Amino acid sequence: MDGCQTYLAPRRAWWAPLLIVLFGGGVRVDAAEPKAPVRIASLAFIEPDGTRQAVVEVLSDGEVHAIELRGSRSHRTETVRVDYLTREELRALYNELVVQTDIVTLSTESVRESIQAASESQQLGAEIEEAADTEIGLRIGTRWHTVQCPAAALLAVRFPDSAEVATVATVQARLQNIAAVALVGGSETADRYATNATRKLHEMHPDARELTRRDLAMVRRLADGSAFVQFRYRGSPHGQDACLVSLTQSTSGPPRVSILDTPTVIR
Repeated sequence: MDGCQTYLAPRRAWWAPLLIVLFGGGVRVDAAEPKAPVRIASLAFIEPDGTRQAVVEVLSDGEVHAIELRGSRSHRTETVRVDYLTREELRALYNELVVQTDIVTLSTESVRESIQAASESQQLGAEIEEAADTEIGLRIGTRWHTVQCPAAALLAVRFPDSAEVATVATVQARLQNIAAVALVGGSETADRYATNATRKLHEMHPDARELTRRDLAMVRRLADGSAFVQFRYRGSPHGQDACLVSLTQSTSGPPRVSILDTPTVIR
């Protein structure tokens, strides 16, 4: 990503030919420059009362729109934070979401069937009280493909053998990461936080790899103007060192850093 702003003027439309690269697999896409960028990926949560809360949208020119929420549910305010992916980052993201997973083969119905089968097999309930549904949208050719999954991050832990739920949770986590980098202020700011988080991580786990912006999982702005930033370290391949590294950055002074050795699900 090449910086974060609340508003940026339109850039040269290098993305017109890129649409063919992203969407052209067997589908004819007009090579003429589109009038406006189109969505290629989105993440939202559907609350139990039916309210749809957008999290992030990625456009075909690399523009990222991340929604920053403040206040209580009854008095909530939204701010759109804008960031940009480079064309290389955009290609890599689309490949990661669409090519490297089977998300495009899933439907809301097939996901729910998988959850029901896992629930019966493991004799565990599938209902998570007050949990929101995950809604993922992806542009495939000229078609907009949407998949919903109840409480994807939570059920991926409860039903680890459900490949469908795991796929939705994986795509959700990546899009949440894209949103978090935008919300924190862009790549450079995310990298600085990652450096501070790595220092604390190495105090407890000297052999742990360095954290990067790809490990950024959550950003929250607090009422006093400070920021709560959380990284997820997934641990070494065969180790038990997975943890959450949290930083609270006040309006002045260095960030306070803490580590939770037993990661919980981030929502």
